[in-house]
Parts: sequence; structure tokens; C-alpha cells
Amino acid sequence: MPRYLLIGIIFAIIIRLVCVPNKSVDYKYFLDPWYDFIVTHGGFSAFKHNFYDYTPSYLYWLLMASTLLSGVPKILAIKLFAMTMDFICASFTYKLVKLKYTDGKMANFAFLAVILSPTVIYNSSLWGQCDVIYTTGLIACVYFLSIYKQIPALISFGIALSFKFQAMFLTPLLLILLIKKRISWYYLPIIPLVYLLAILPAWIAGRPIKELLLVYFSQANKYKELAKGVPNLYQWIPNEFYNIVVPIGLLITVFAIFLLAYLVYRSKLEITQDRLIYLATISVFSMPYLLPKMHERYFYPTDILSIIFAFYFPQYRWVAISVQLASFFSYLGTDIYIKIFSITLGFTLWFVVRNCDMIFPNIKSYLSLKD
Repeated sequence: MPRYLLIGIIFAIIIRLVCVPNKSVDYKYFLDPWYDFIVTHGGFSAFKHNFYDYTPSYLYWLLMASTLLSGVPKILAIKLFAMTMDFICASFTYKLVKLKYTDGKMANFAFLAVILSPTVIYNSSLWGQCDVIYTTGLIACVYFLSIYKQIPALISFGIALSFKFQAMFLTPLLLILLIKKRISWYYLPIIPLVYLLAILPAWIAGRPIKELLLVYFSQANKYKELAKGVPNLYQWIPNEFYNIVVPIGLLITVFAIFLLAYLVYRSKLEITQDRLIYLATISVFSMPYLLPKMHERYFYPTDILSIIFAFYFPQYRWVAISVQLASFFSYLGTDIYIKIFSITLGFTLWFVVRNCDMIFPNIKSYLSLKD
């Protein structure tokens, strides 16, 4: 192992351990009480109760943390899963970058870029959030698609979806690959099957299957905010227009997804590895920017894929820098910074989409958009 890589890993571990004692609002009001509820209600049998608003997949970790790691400080036990996934996510990033640079050096830098990213550190070790878990599933999905392994790719996506509904941000890429016959339609049932297997233990414990199947619908109706600390276009729309803007935003997003799929289909070009990474980045970038009801953490998959994008297209490294800065300042929660970076992030997204003909020549001509 190169010395710089070893030093980077050691530093990444140390800084996470330093951040562990911090108790975020979500930790105090959700993660910590959930852990205690599992302990006081008999461990596994606690899952028959509706005491959490996540899918049960993440709560299984809290069960393990409260039993197998009962001798470990509670806050470390809770955060340990996400912090471990930081390195697994970085490993899949390494694998993806190594497909382009086979000597491994650039892949090592990509690995370090992930584990040392401020938002990655902030999300798992400081806040105790689990966005890295579903994002790792998405990055694994992209990797397996890159090496033409459909079943592991769809299993990875299903695992991601069983943790967070935001895994759906990758669906534009999956739709395109379906249309281009890179993914077979008859493998799609793998995704709901994985989700069903994930909720099965909670159902066995006694929680009604209807509640488990409708968790994401309950989440969607919990917050009535157009934008919750997220640097997207809805920062500039007053929340009093919520009921009008939400359906319009959803329609705009669906239209954008199908338009992108149509343009790529009409291009009749093969989905090369560079094009796959480009489309994956557009997918996870455009969805949280165009959709209403987003939170600041929902650009997490964009944070990771923008790093991969920077290694595949080094002339556009500034794209990754722009995304990282926007995400980091949104985590700080300062309104003026969030509004400013919603503009810079919008420009960055516009640039990435506007220059898609870099890898899909003449794609704009299909809508008469050529200069």
C-alpha cells in the first residue's frame, strides 16, 4: 500500500473518531431514542411497534448495536455502521475509477477524495446520518452496470431502496439502460423482491405489512416544505405556494427524465463507460435539484458521483468542487449561503446537461437545440 494512501486512511479514521461525540439534532430526537426503545422493549420484539419512521433496514443495525455492541459507547455503536460504509463507498469509487485508469494511482486518489470529503465526514461521524448506506448501494449499482452484471446491479439498487427512497434518484439512468437494452426488463422484479426481503423480519416481529409497505408514503407527507435547507431552485419560492408548486415540480421532473431518455435513445450511440458515468451523474444531480420537498442531505449521491465524474472528465473538476461546496454550506444551515449556492449549483447542473453532446454528439439536434 502506498504511504500516502495509508496516511490518508489513518487521518480519515482519526478525524471520524474526533467527530463521534457530537450529538446532532437527529441523533438526540431520533437515533438515540430508537436505540433505547429497542433495548427497553426486548430487542427484536420491539419491531412490532411503530416507533420509527425509517424502513426497518437501518433499525436492524440499531438492534445489532444494542446487543452485539452493547459494551461499546452508545453513540459510537450507532455511528459505526455509517462510518464503516464511508470506506466501502470509497472502495466502489476506487473500482469505478480503476476501470478508466488501470494503474491504480488515480483510483487511490478517488478513494481518498471520498473518505476525506467534508460532507462524507460531516454526514456519518458528526451527524450520525445514514445517507452513505443507500449511496453505497447506488455506487455499487453503477459499478456492476459498468462491468455488465445486471443481477448484482439490481440487487444493489434494491438494497439502496430498502434504506432510503432517495435511491430513486438513479432511476433516470436505469430507465435509459432499459430502453437501450443494457438492462433486461425481466430482471426488474429483483428490486421489489429485495425490498420485501428487507422488511420481512419486521413483519415477522409483528408489525403490519401495510405499514411496512407504506413507510415512504408516510415520510412524503410528514414535512410540508418546498425546500428544507437544500440548495435547489425551490429556495426562491415561498412555502405558501406549496400546494401549487409540488405537483408542478413533480411534472417538470418526470418530463425532464423522459426527455433525457428520449434524447439518448434517439442518439443511437452505445453506452460507453464514460457515457454511463456522465448519465449517472446527471441522474443523481438533476433529481434533487428539480424535485420539491428535498432536504440538505439529498445531494449526497451527487457528492460522490461528482468526485467520480471529476476523475473521468478531469477538465471539469470544478463541477465536483462546486457540488462539494454547495453541499457543505447547506449542511451549515445558513440561509444566505444556501440561496447563493442554489444558484451556483443550478449553473453547474445547467453546464453538465448543456454539454452532454460532449459524449453524445449532435444530441441537441433532435430538439433543434443546436447553436
